[in-house]
Amino acid sequence: MKRSKLLSFGISVLLAIALAGCEPQIIGPLLQSQESGKIHVTGSGSVVGEPDIATLHLGVSVEKKTVAEAREAAAVAMTAVIVSLKANNIAENDIQTERFSIYPQYDYTENGRVLRGYSVNNTVSAKVRELESLSDVIDVAAEAGGDIIVVNSIQFMIEDTTPLQTQARGLAVKNAEAKAQTLADASGVTLGKPIAITETSHAASPPIAYAEEAAFADDSARSKTPIEAGELTVTVNITIVYEIE
Repeated sequence: MKRSKLLSFGISVLLAIALAGCEPQIIGPLLQSQESGKIHVTGSGSVVGEPDIATLHLGVSVEKKTVAEAREAAAVAMTAVIVSLKANNIAENDIQTERFSIYPQYDYTENGRVLRGYSVNNTVSAKVRELESLSDVIDVAAEAGGDIIVVNSIQFMIEDTTPLQTQARGLAVKNAEAKAQTLADASGVTLGKPIAITETSHAASPPIAYAEEAAFADDSARSKTPIEAGELTVTVNITIVYEIE
């Protein structure tokens, strides 16, 4: 009986040593999968595409002594900006006011705060569907807005990502299935059918930071604003639960 206990203890020690020498990212999931009778895996697929639309975020920001003066200056400049956008084939329903604000501005002194004036900010988003005209849209809008123009950012997008998502989804499923088969083979079990699938999608579209203010006071200094659309990546992530046969 004593010899049997020693033999059992020795086998347990050897098994623990063998498990400790294995890769942790393999052993953990395998043990969990065998205990639950299921294999849980995640898969990812990514496809690159070219953007076909850009959203331009721009407006005017002005500070004057009175609200009336600030609002009037902002209204005149913003009207000119919107006219310039429409003149560059931006449809009216592709232009949307994002923010309009009026705030008092103060100077802070030893005797407390002193009212300096009032600031008015008016910004819009404009969808540019002809990317080859994007530089002209920016330059003409900046000229129209004058010294109070503000261009916050440009965001490139793919208007219809359905075809790219379909491709990425297929890659994600294959990726998950390969992982599941590897786990099943390594643990000596037979991979069964999938019993649950969940999906998340992500289309990368980082905004491009632009100048805080763009002024064109000197005609001789003008040059066309260089803009590069680059590429966007559409990613689909899935989680699949497989049975173990």
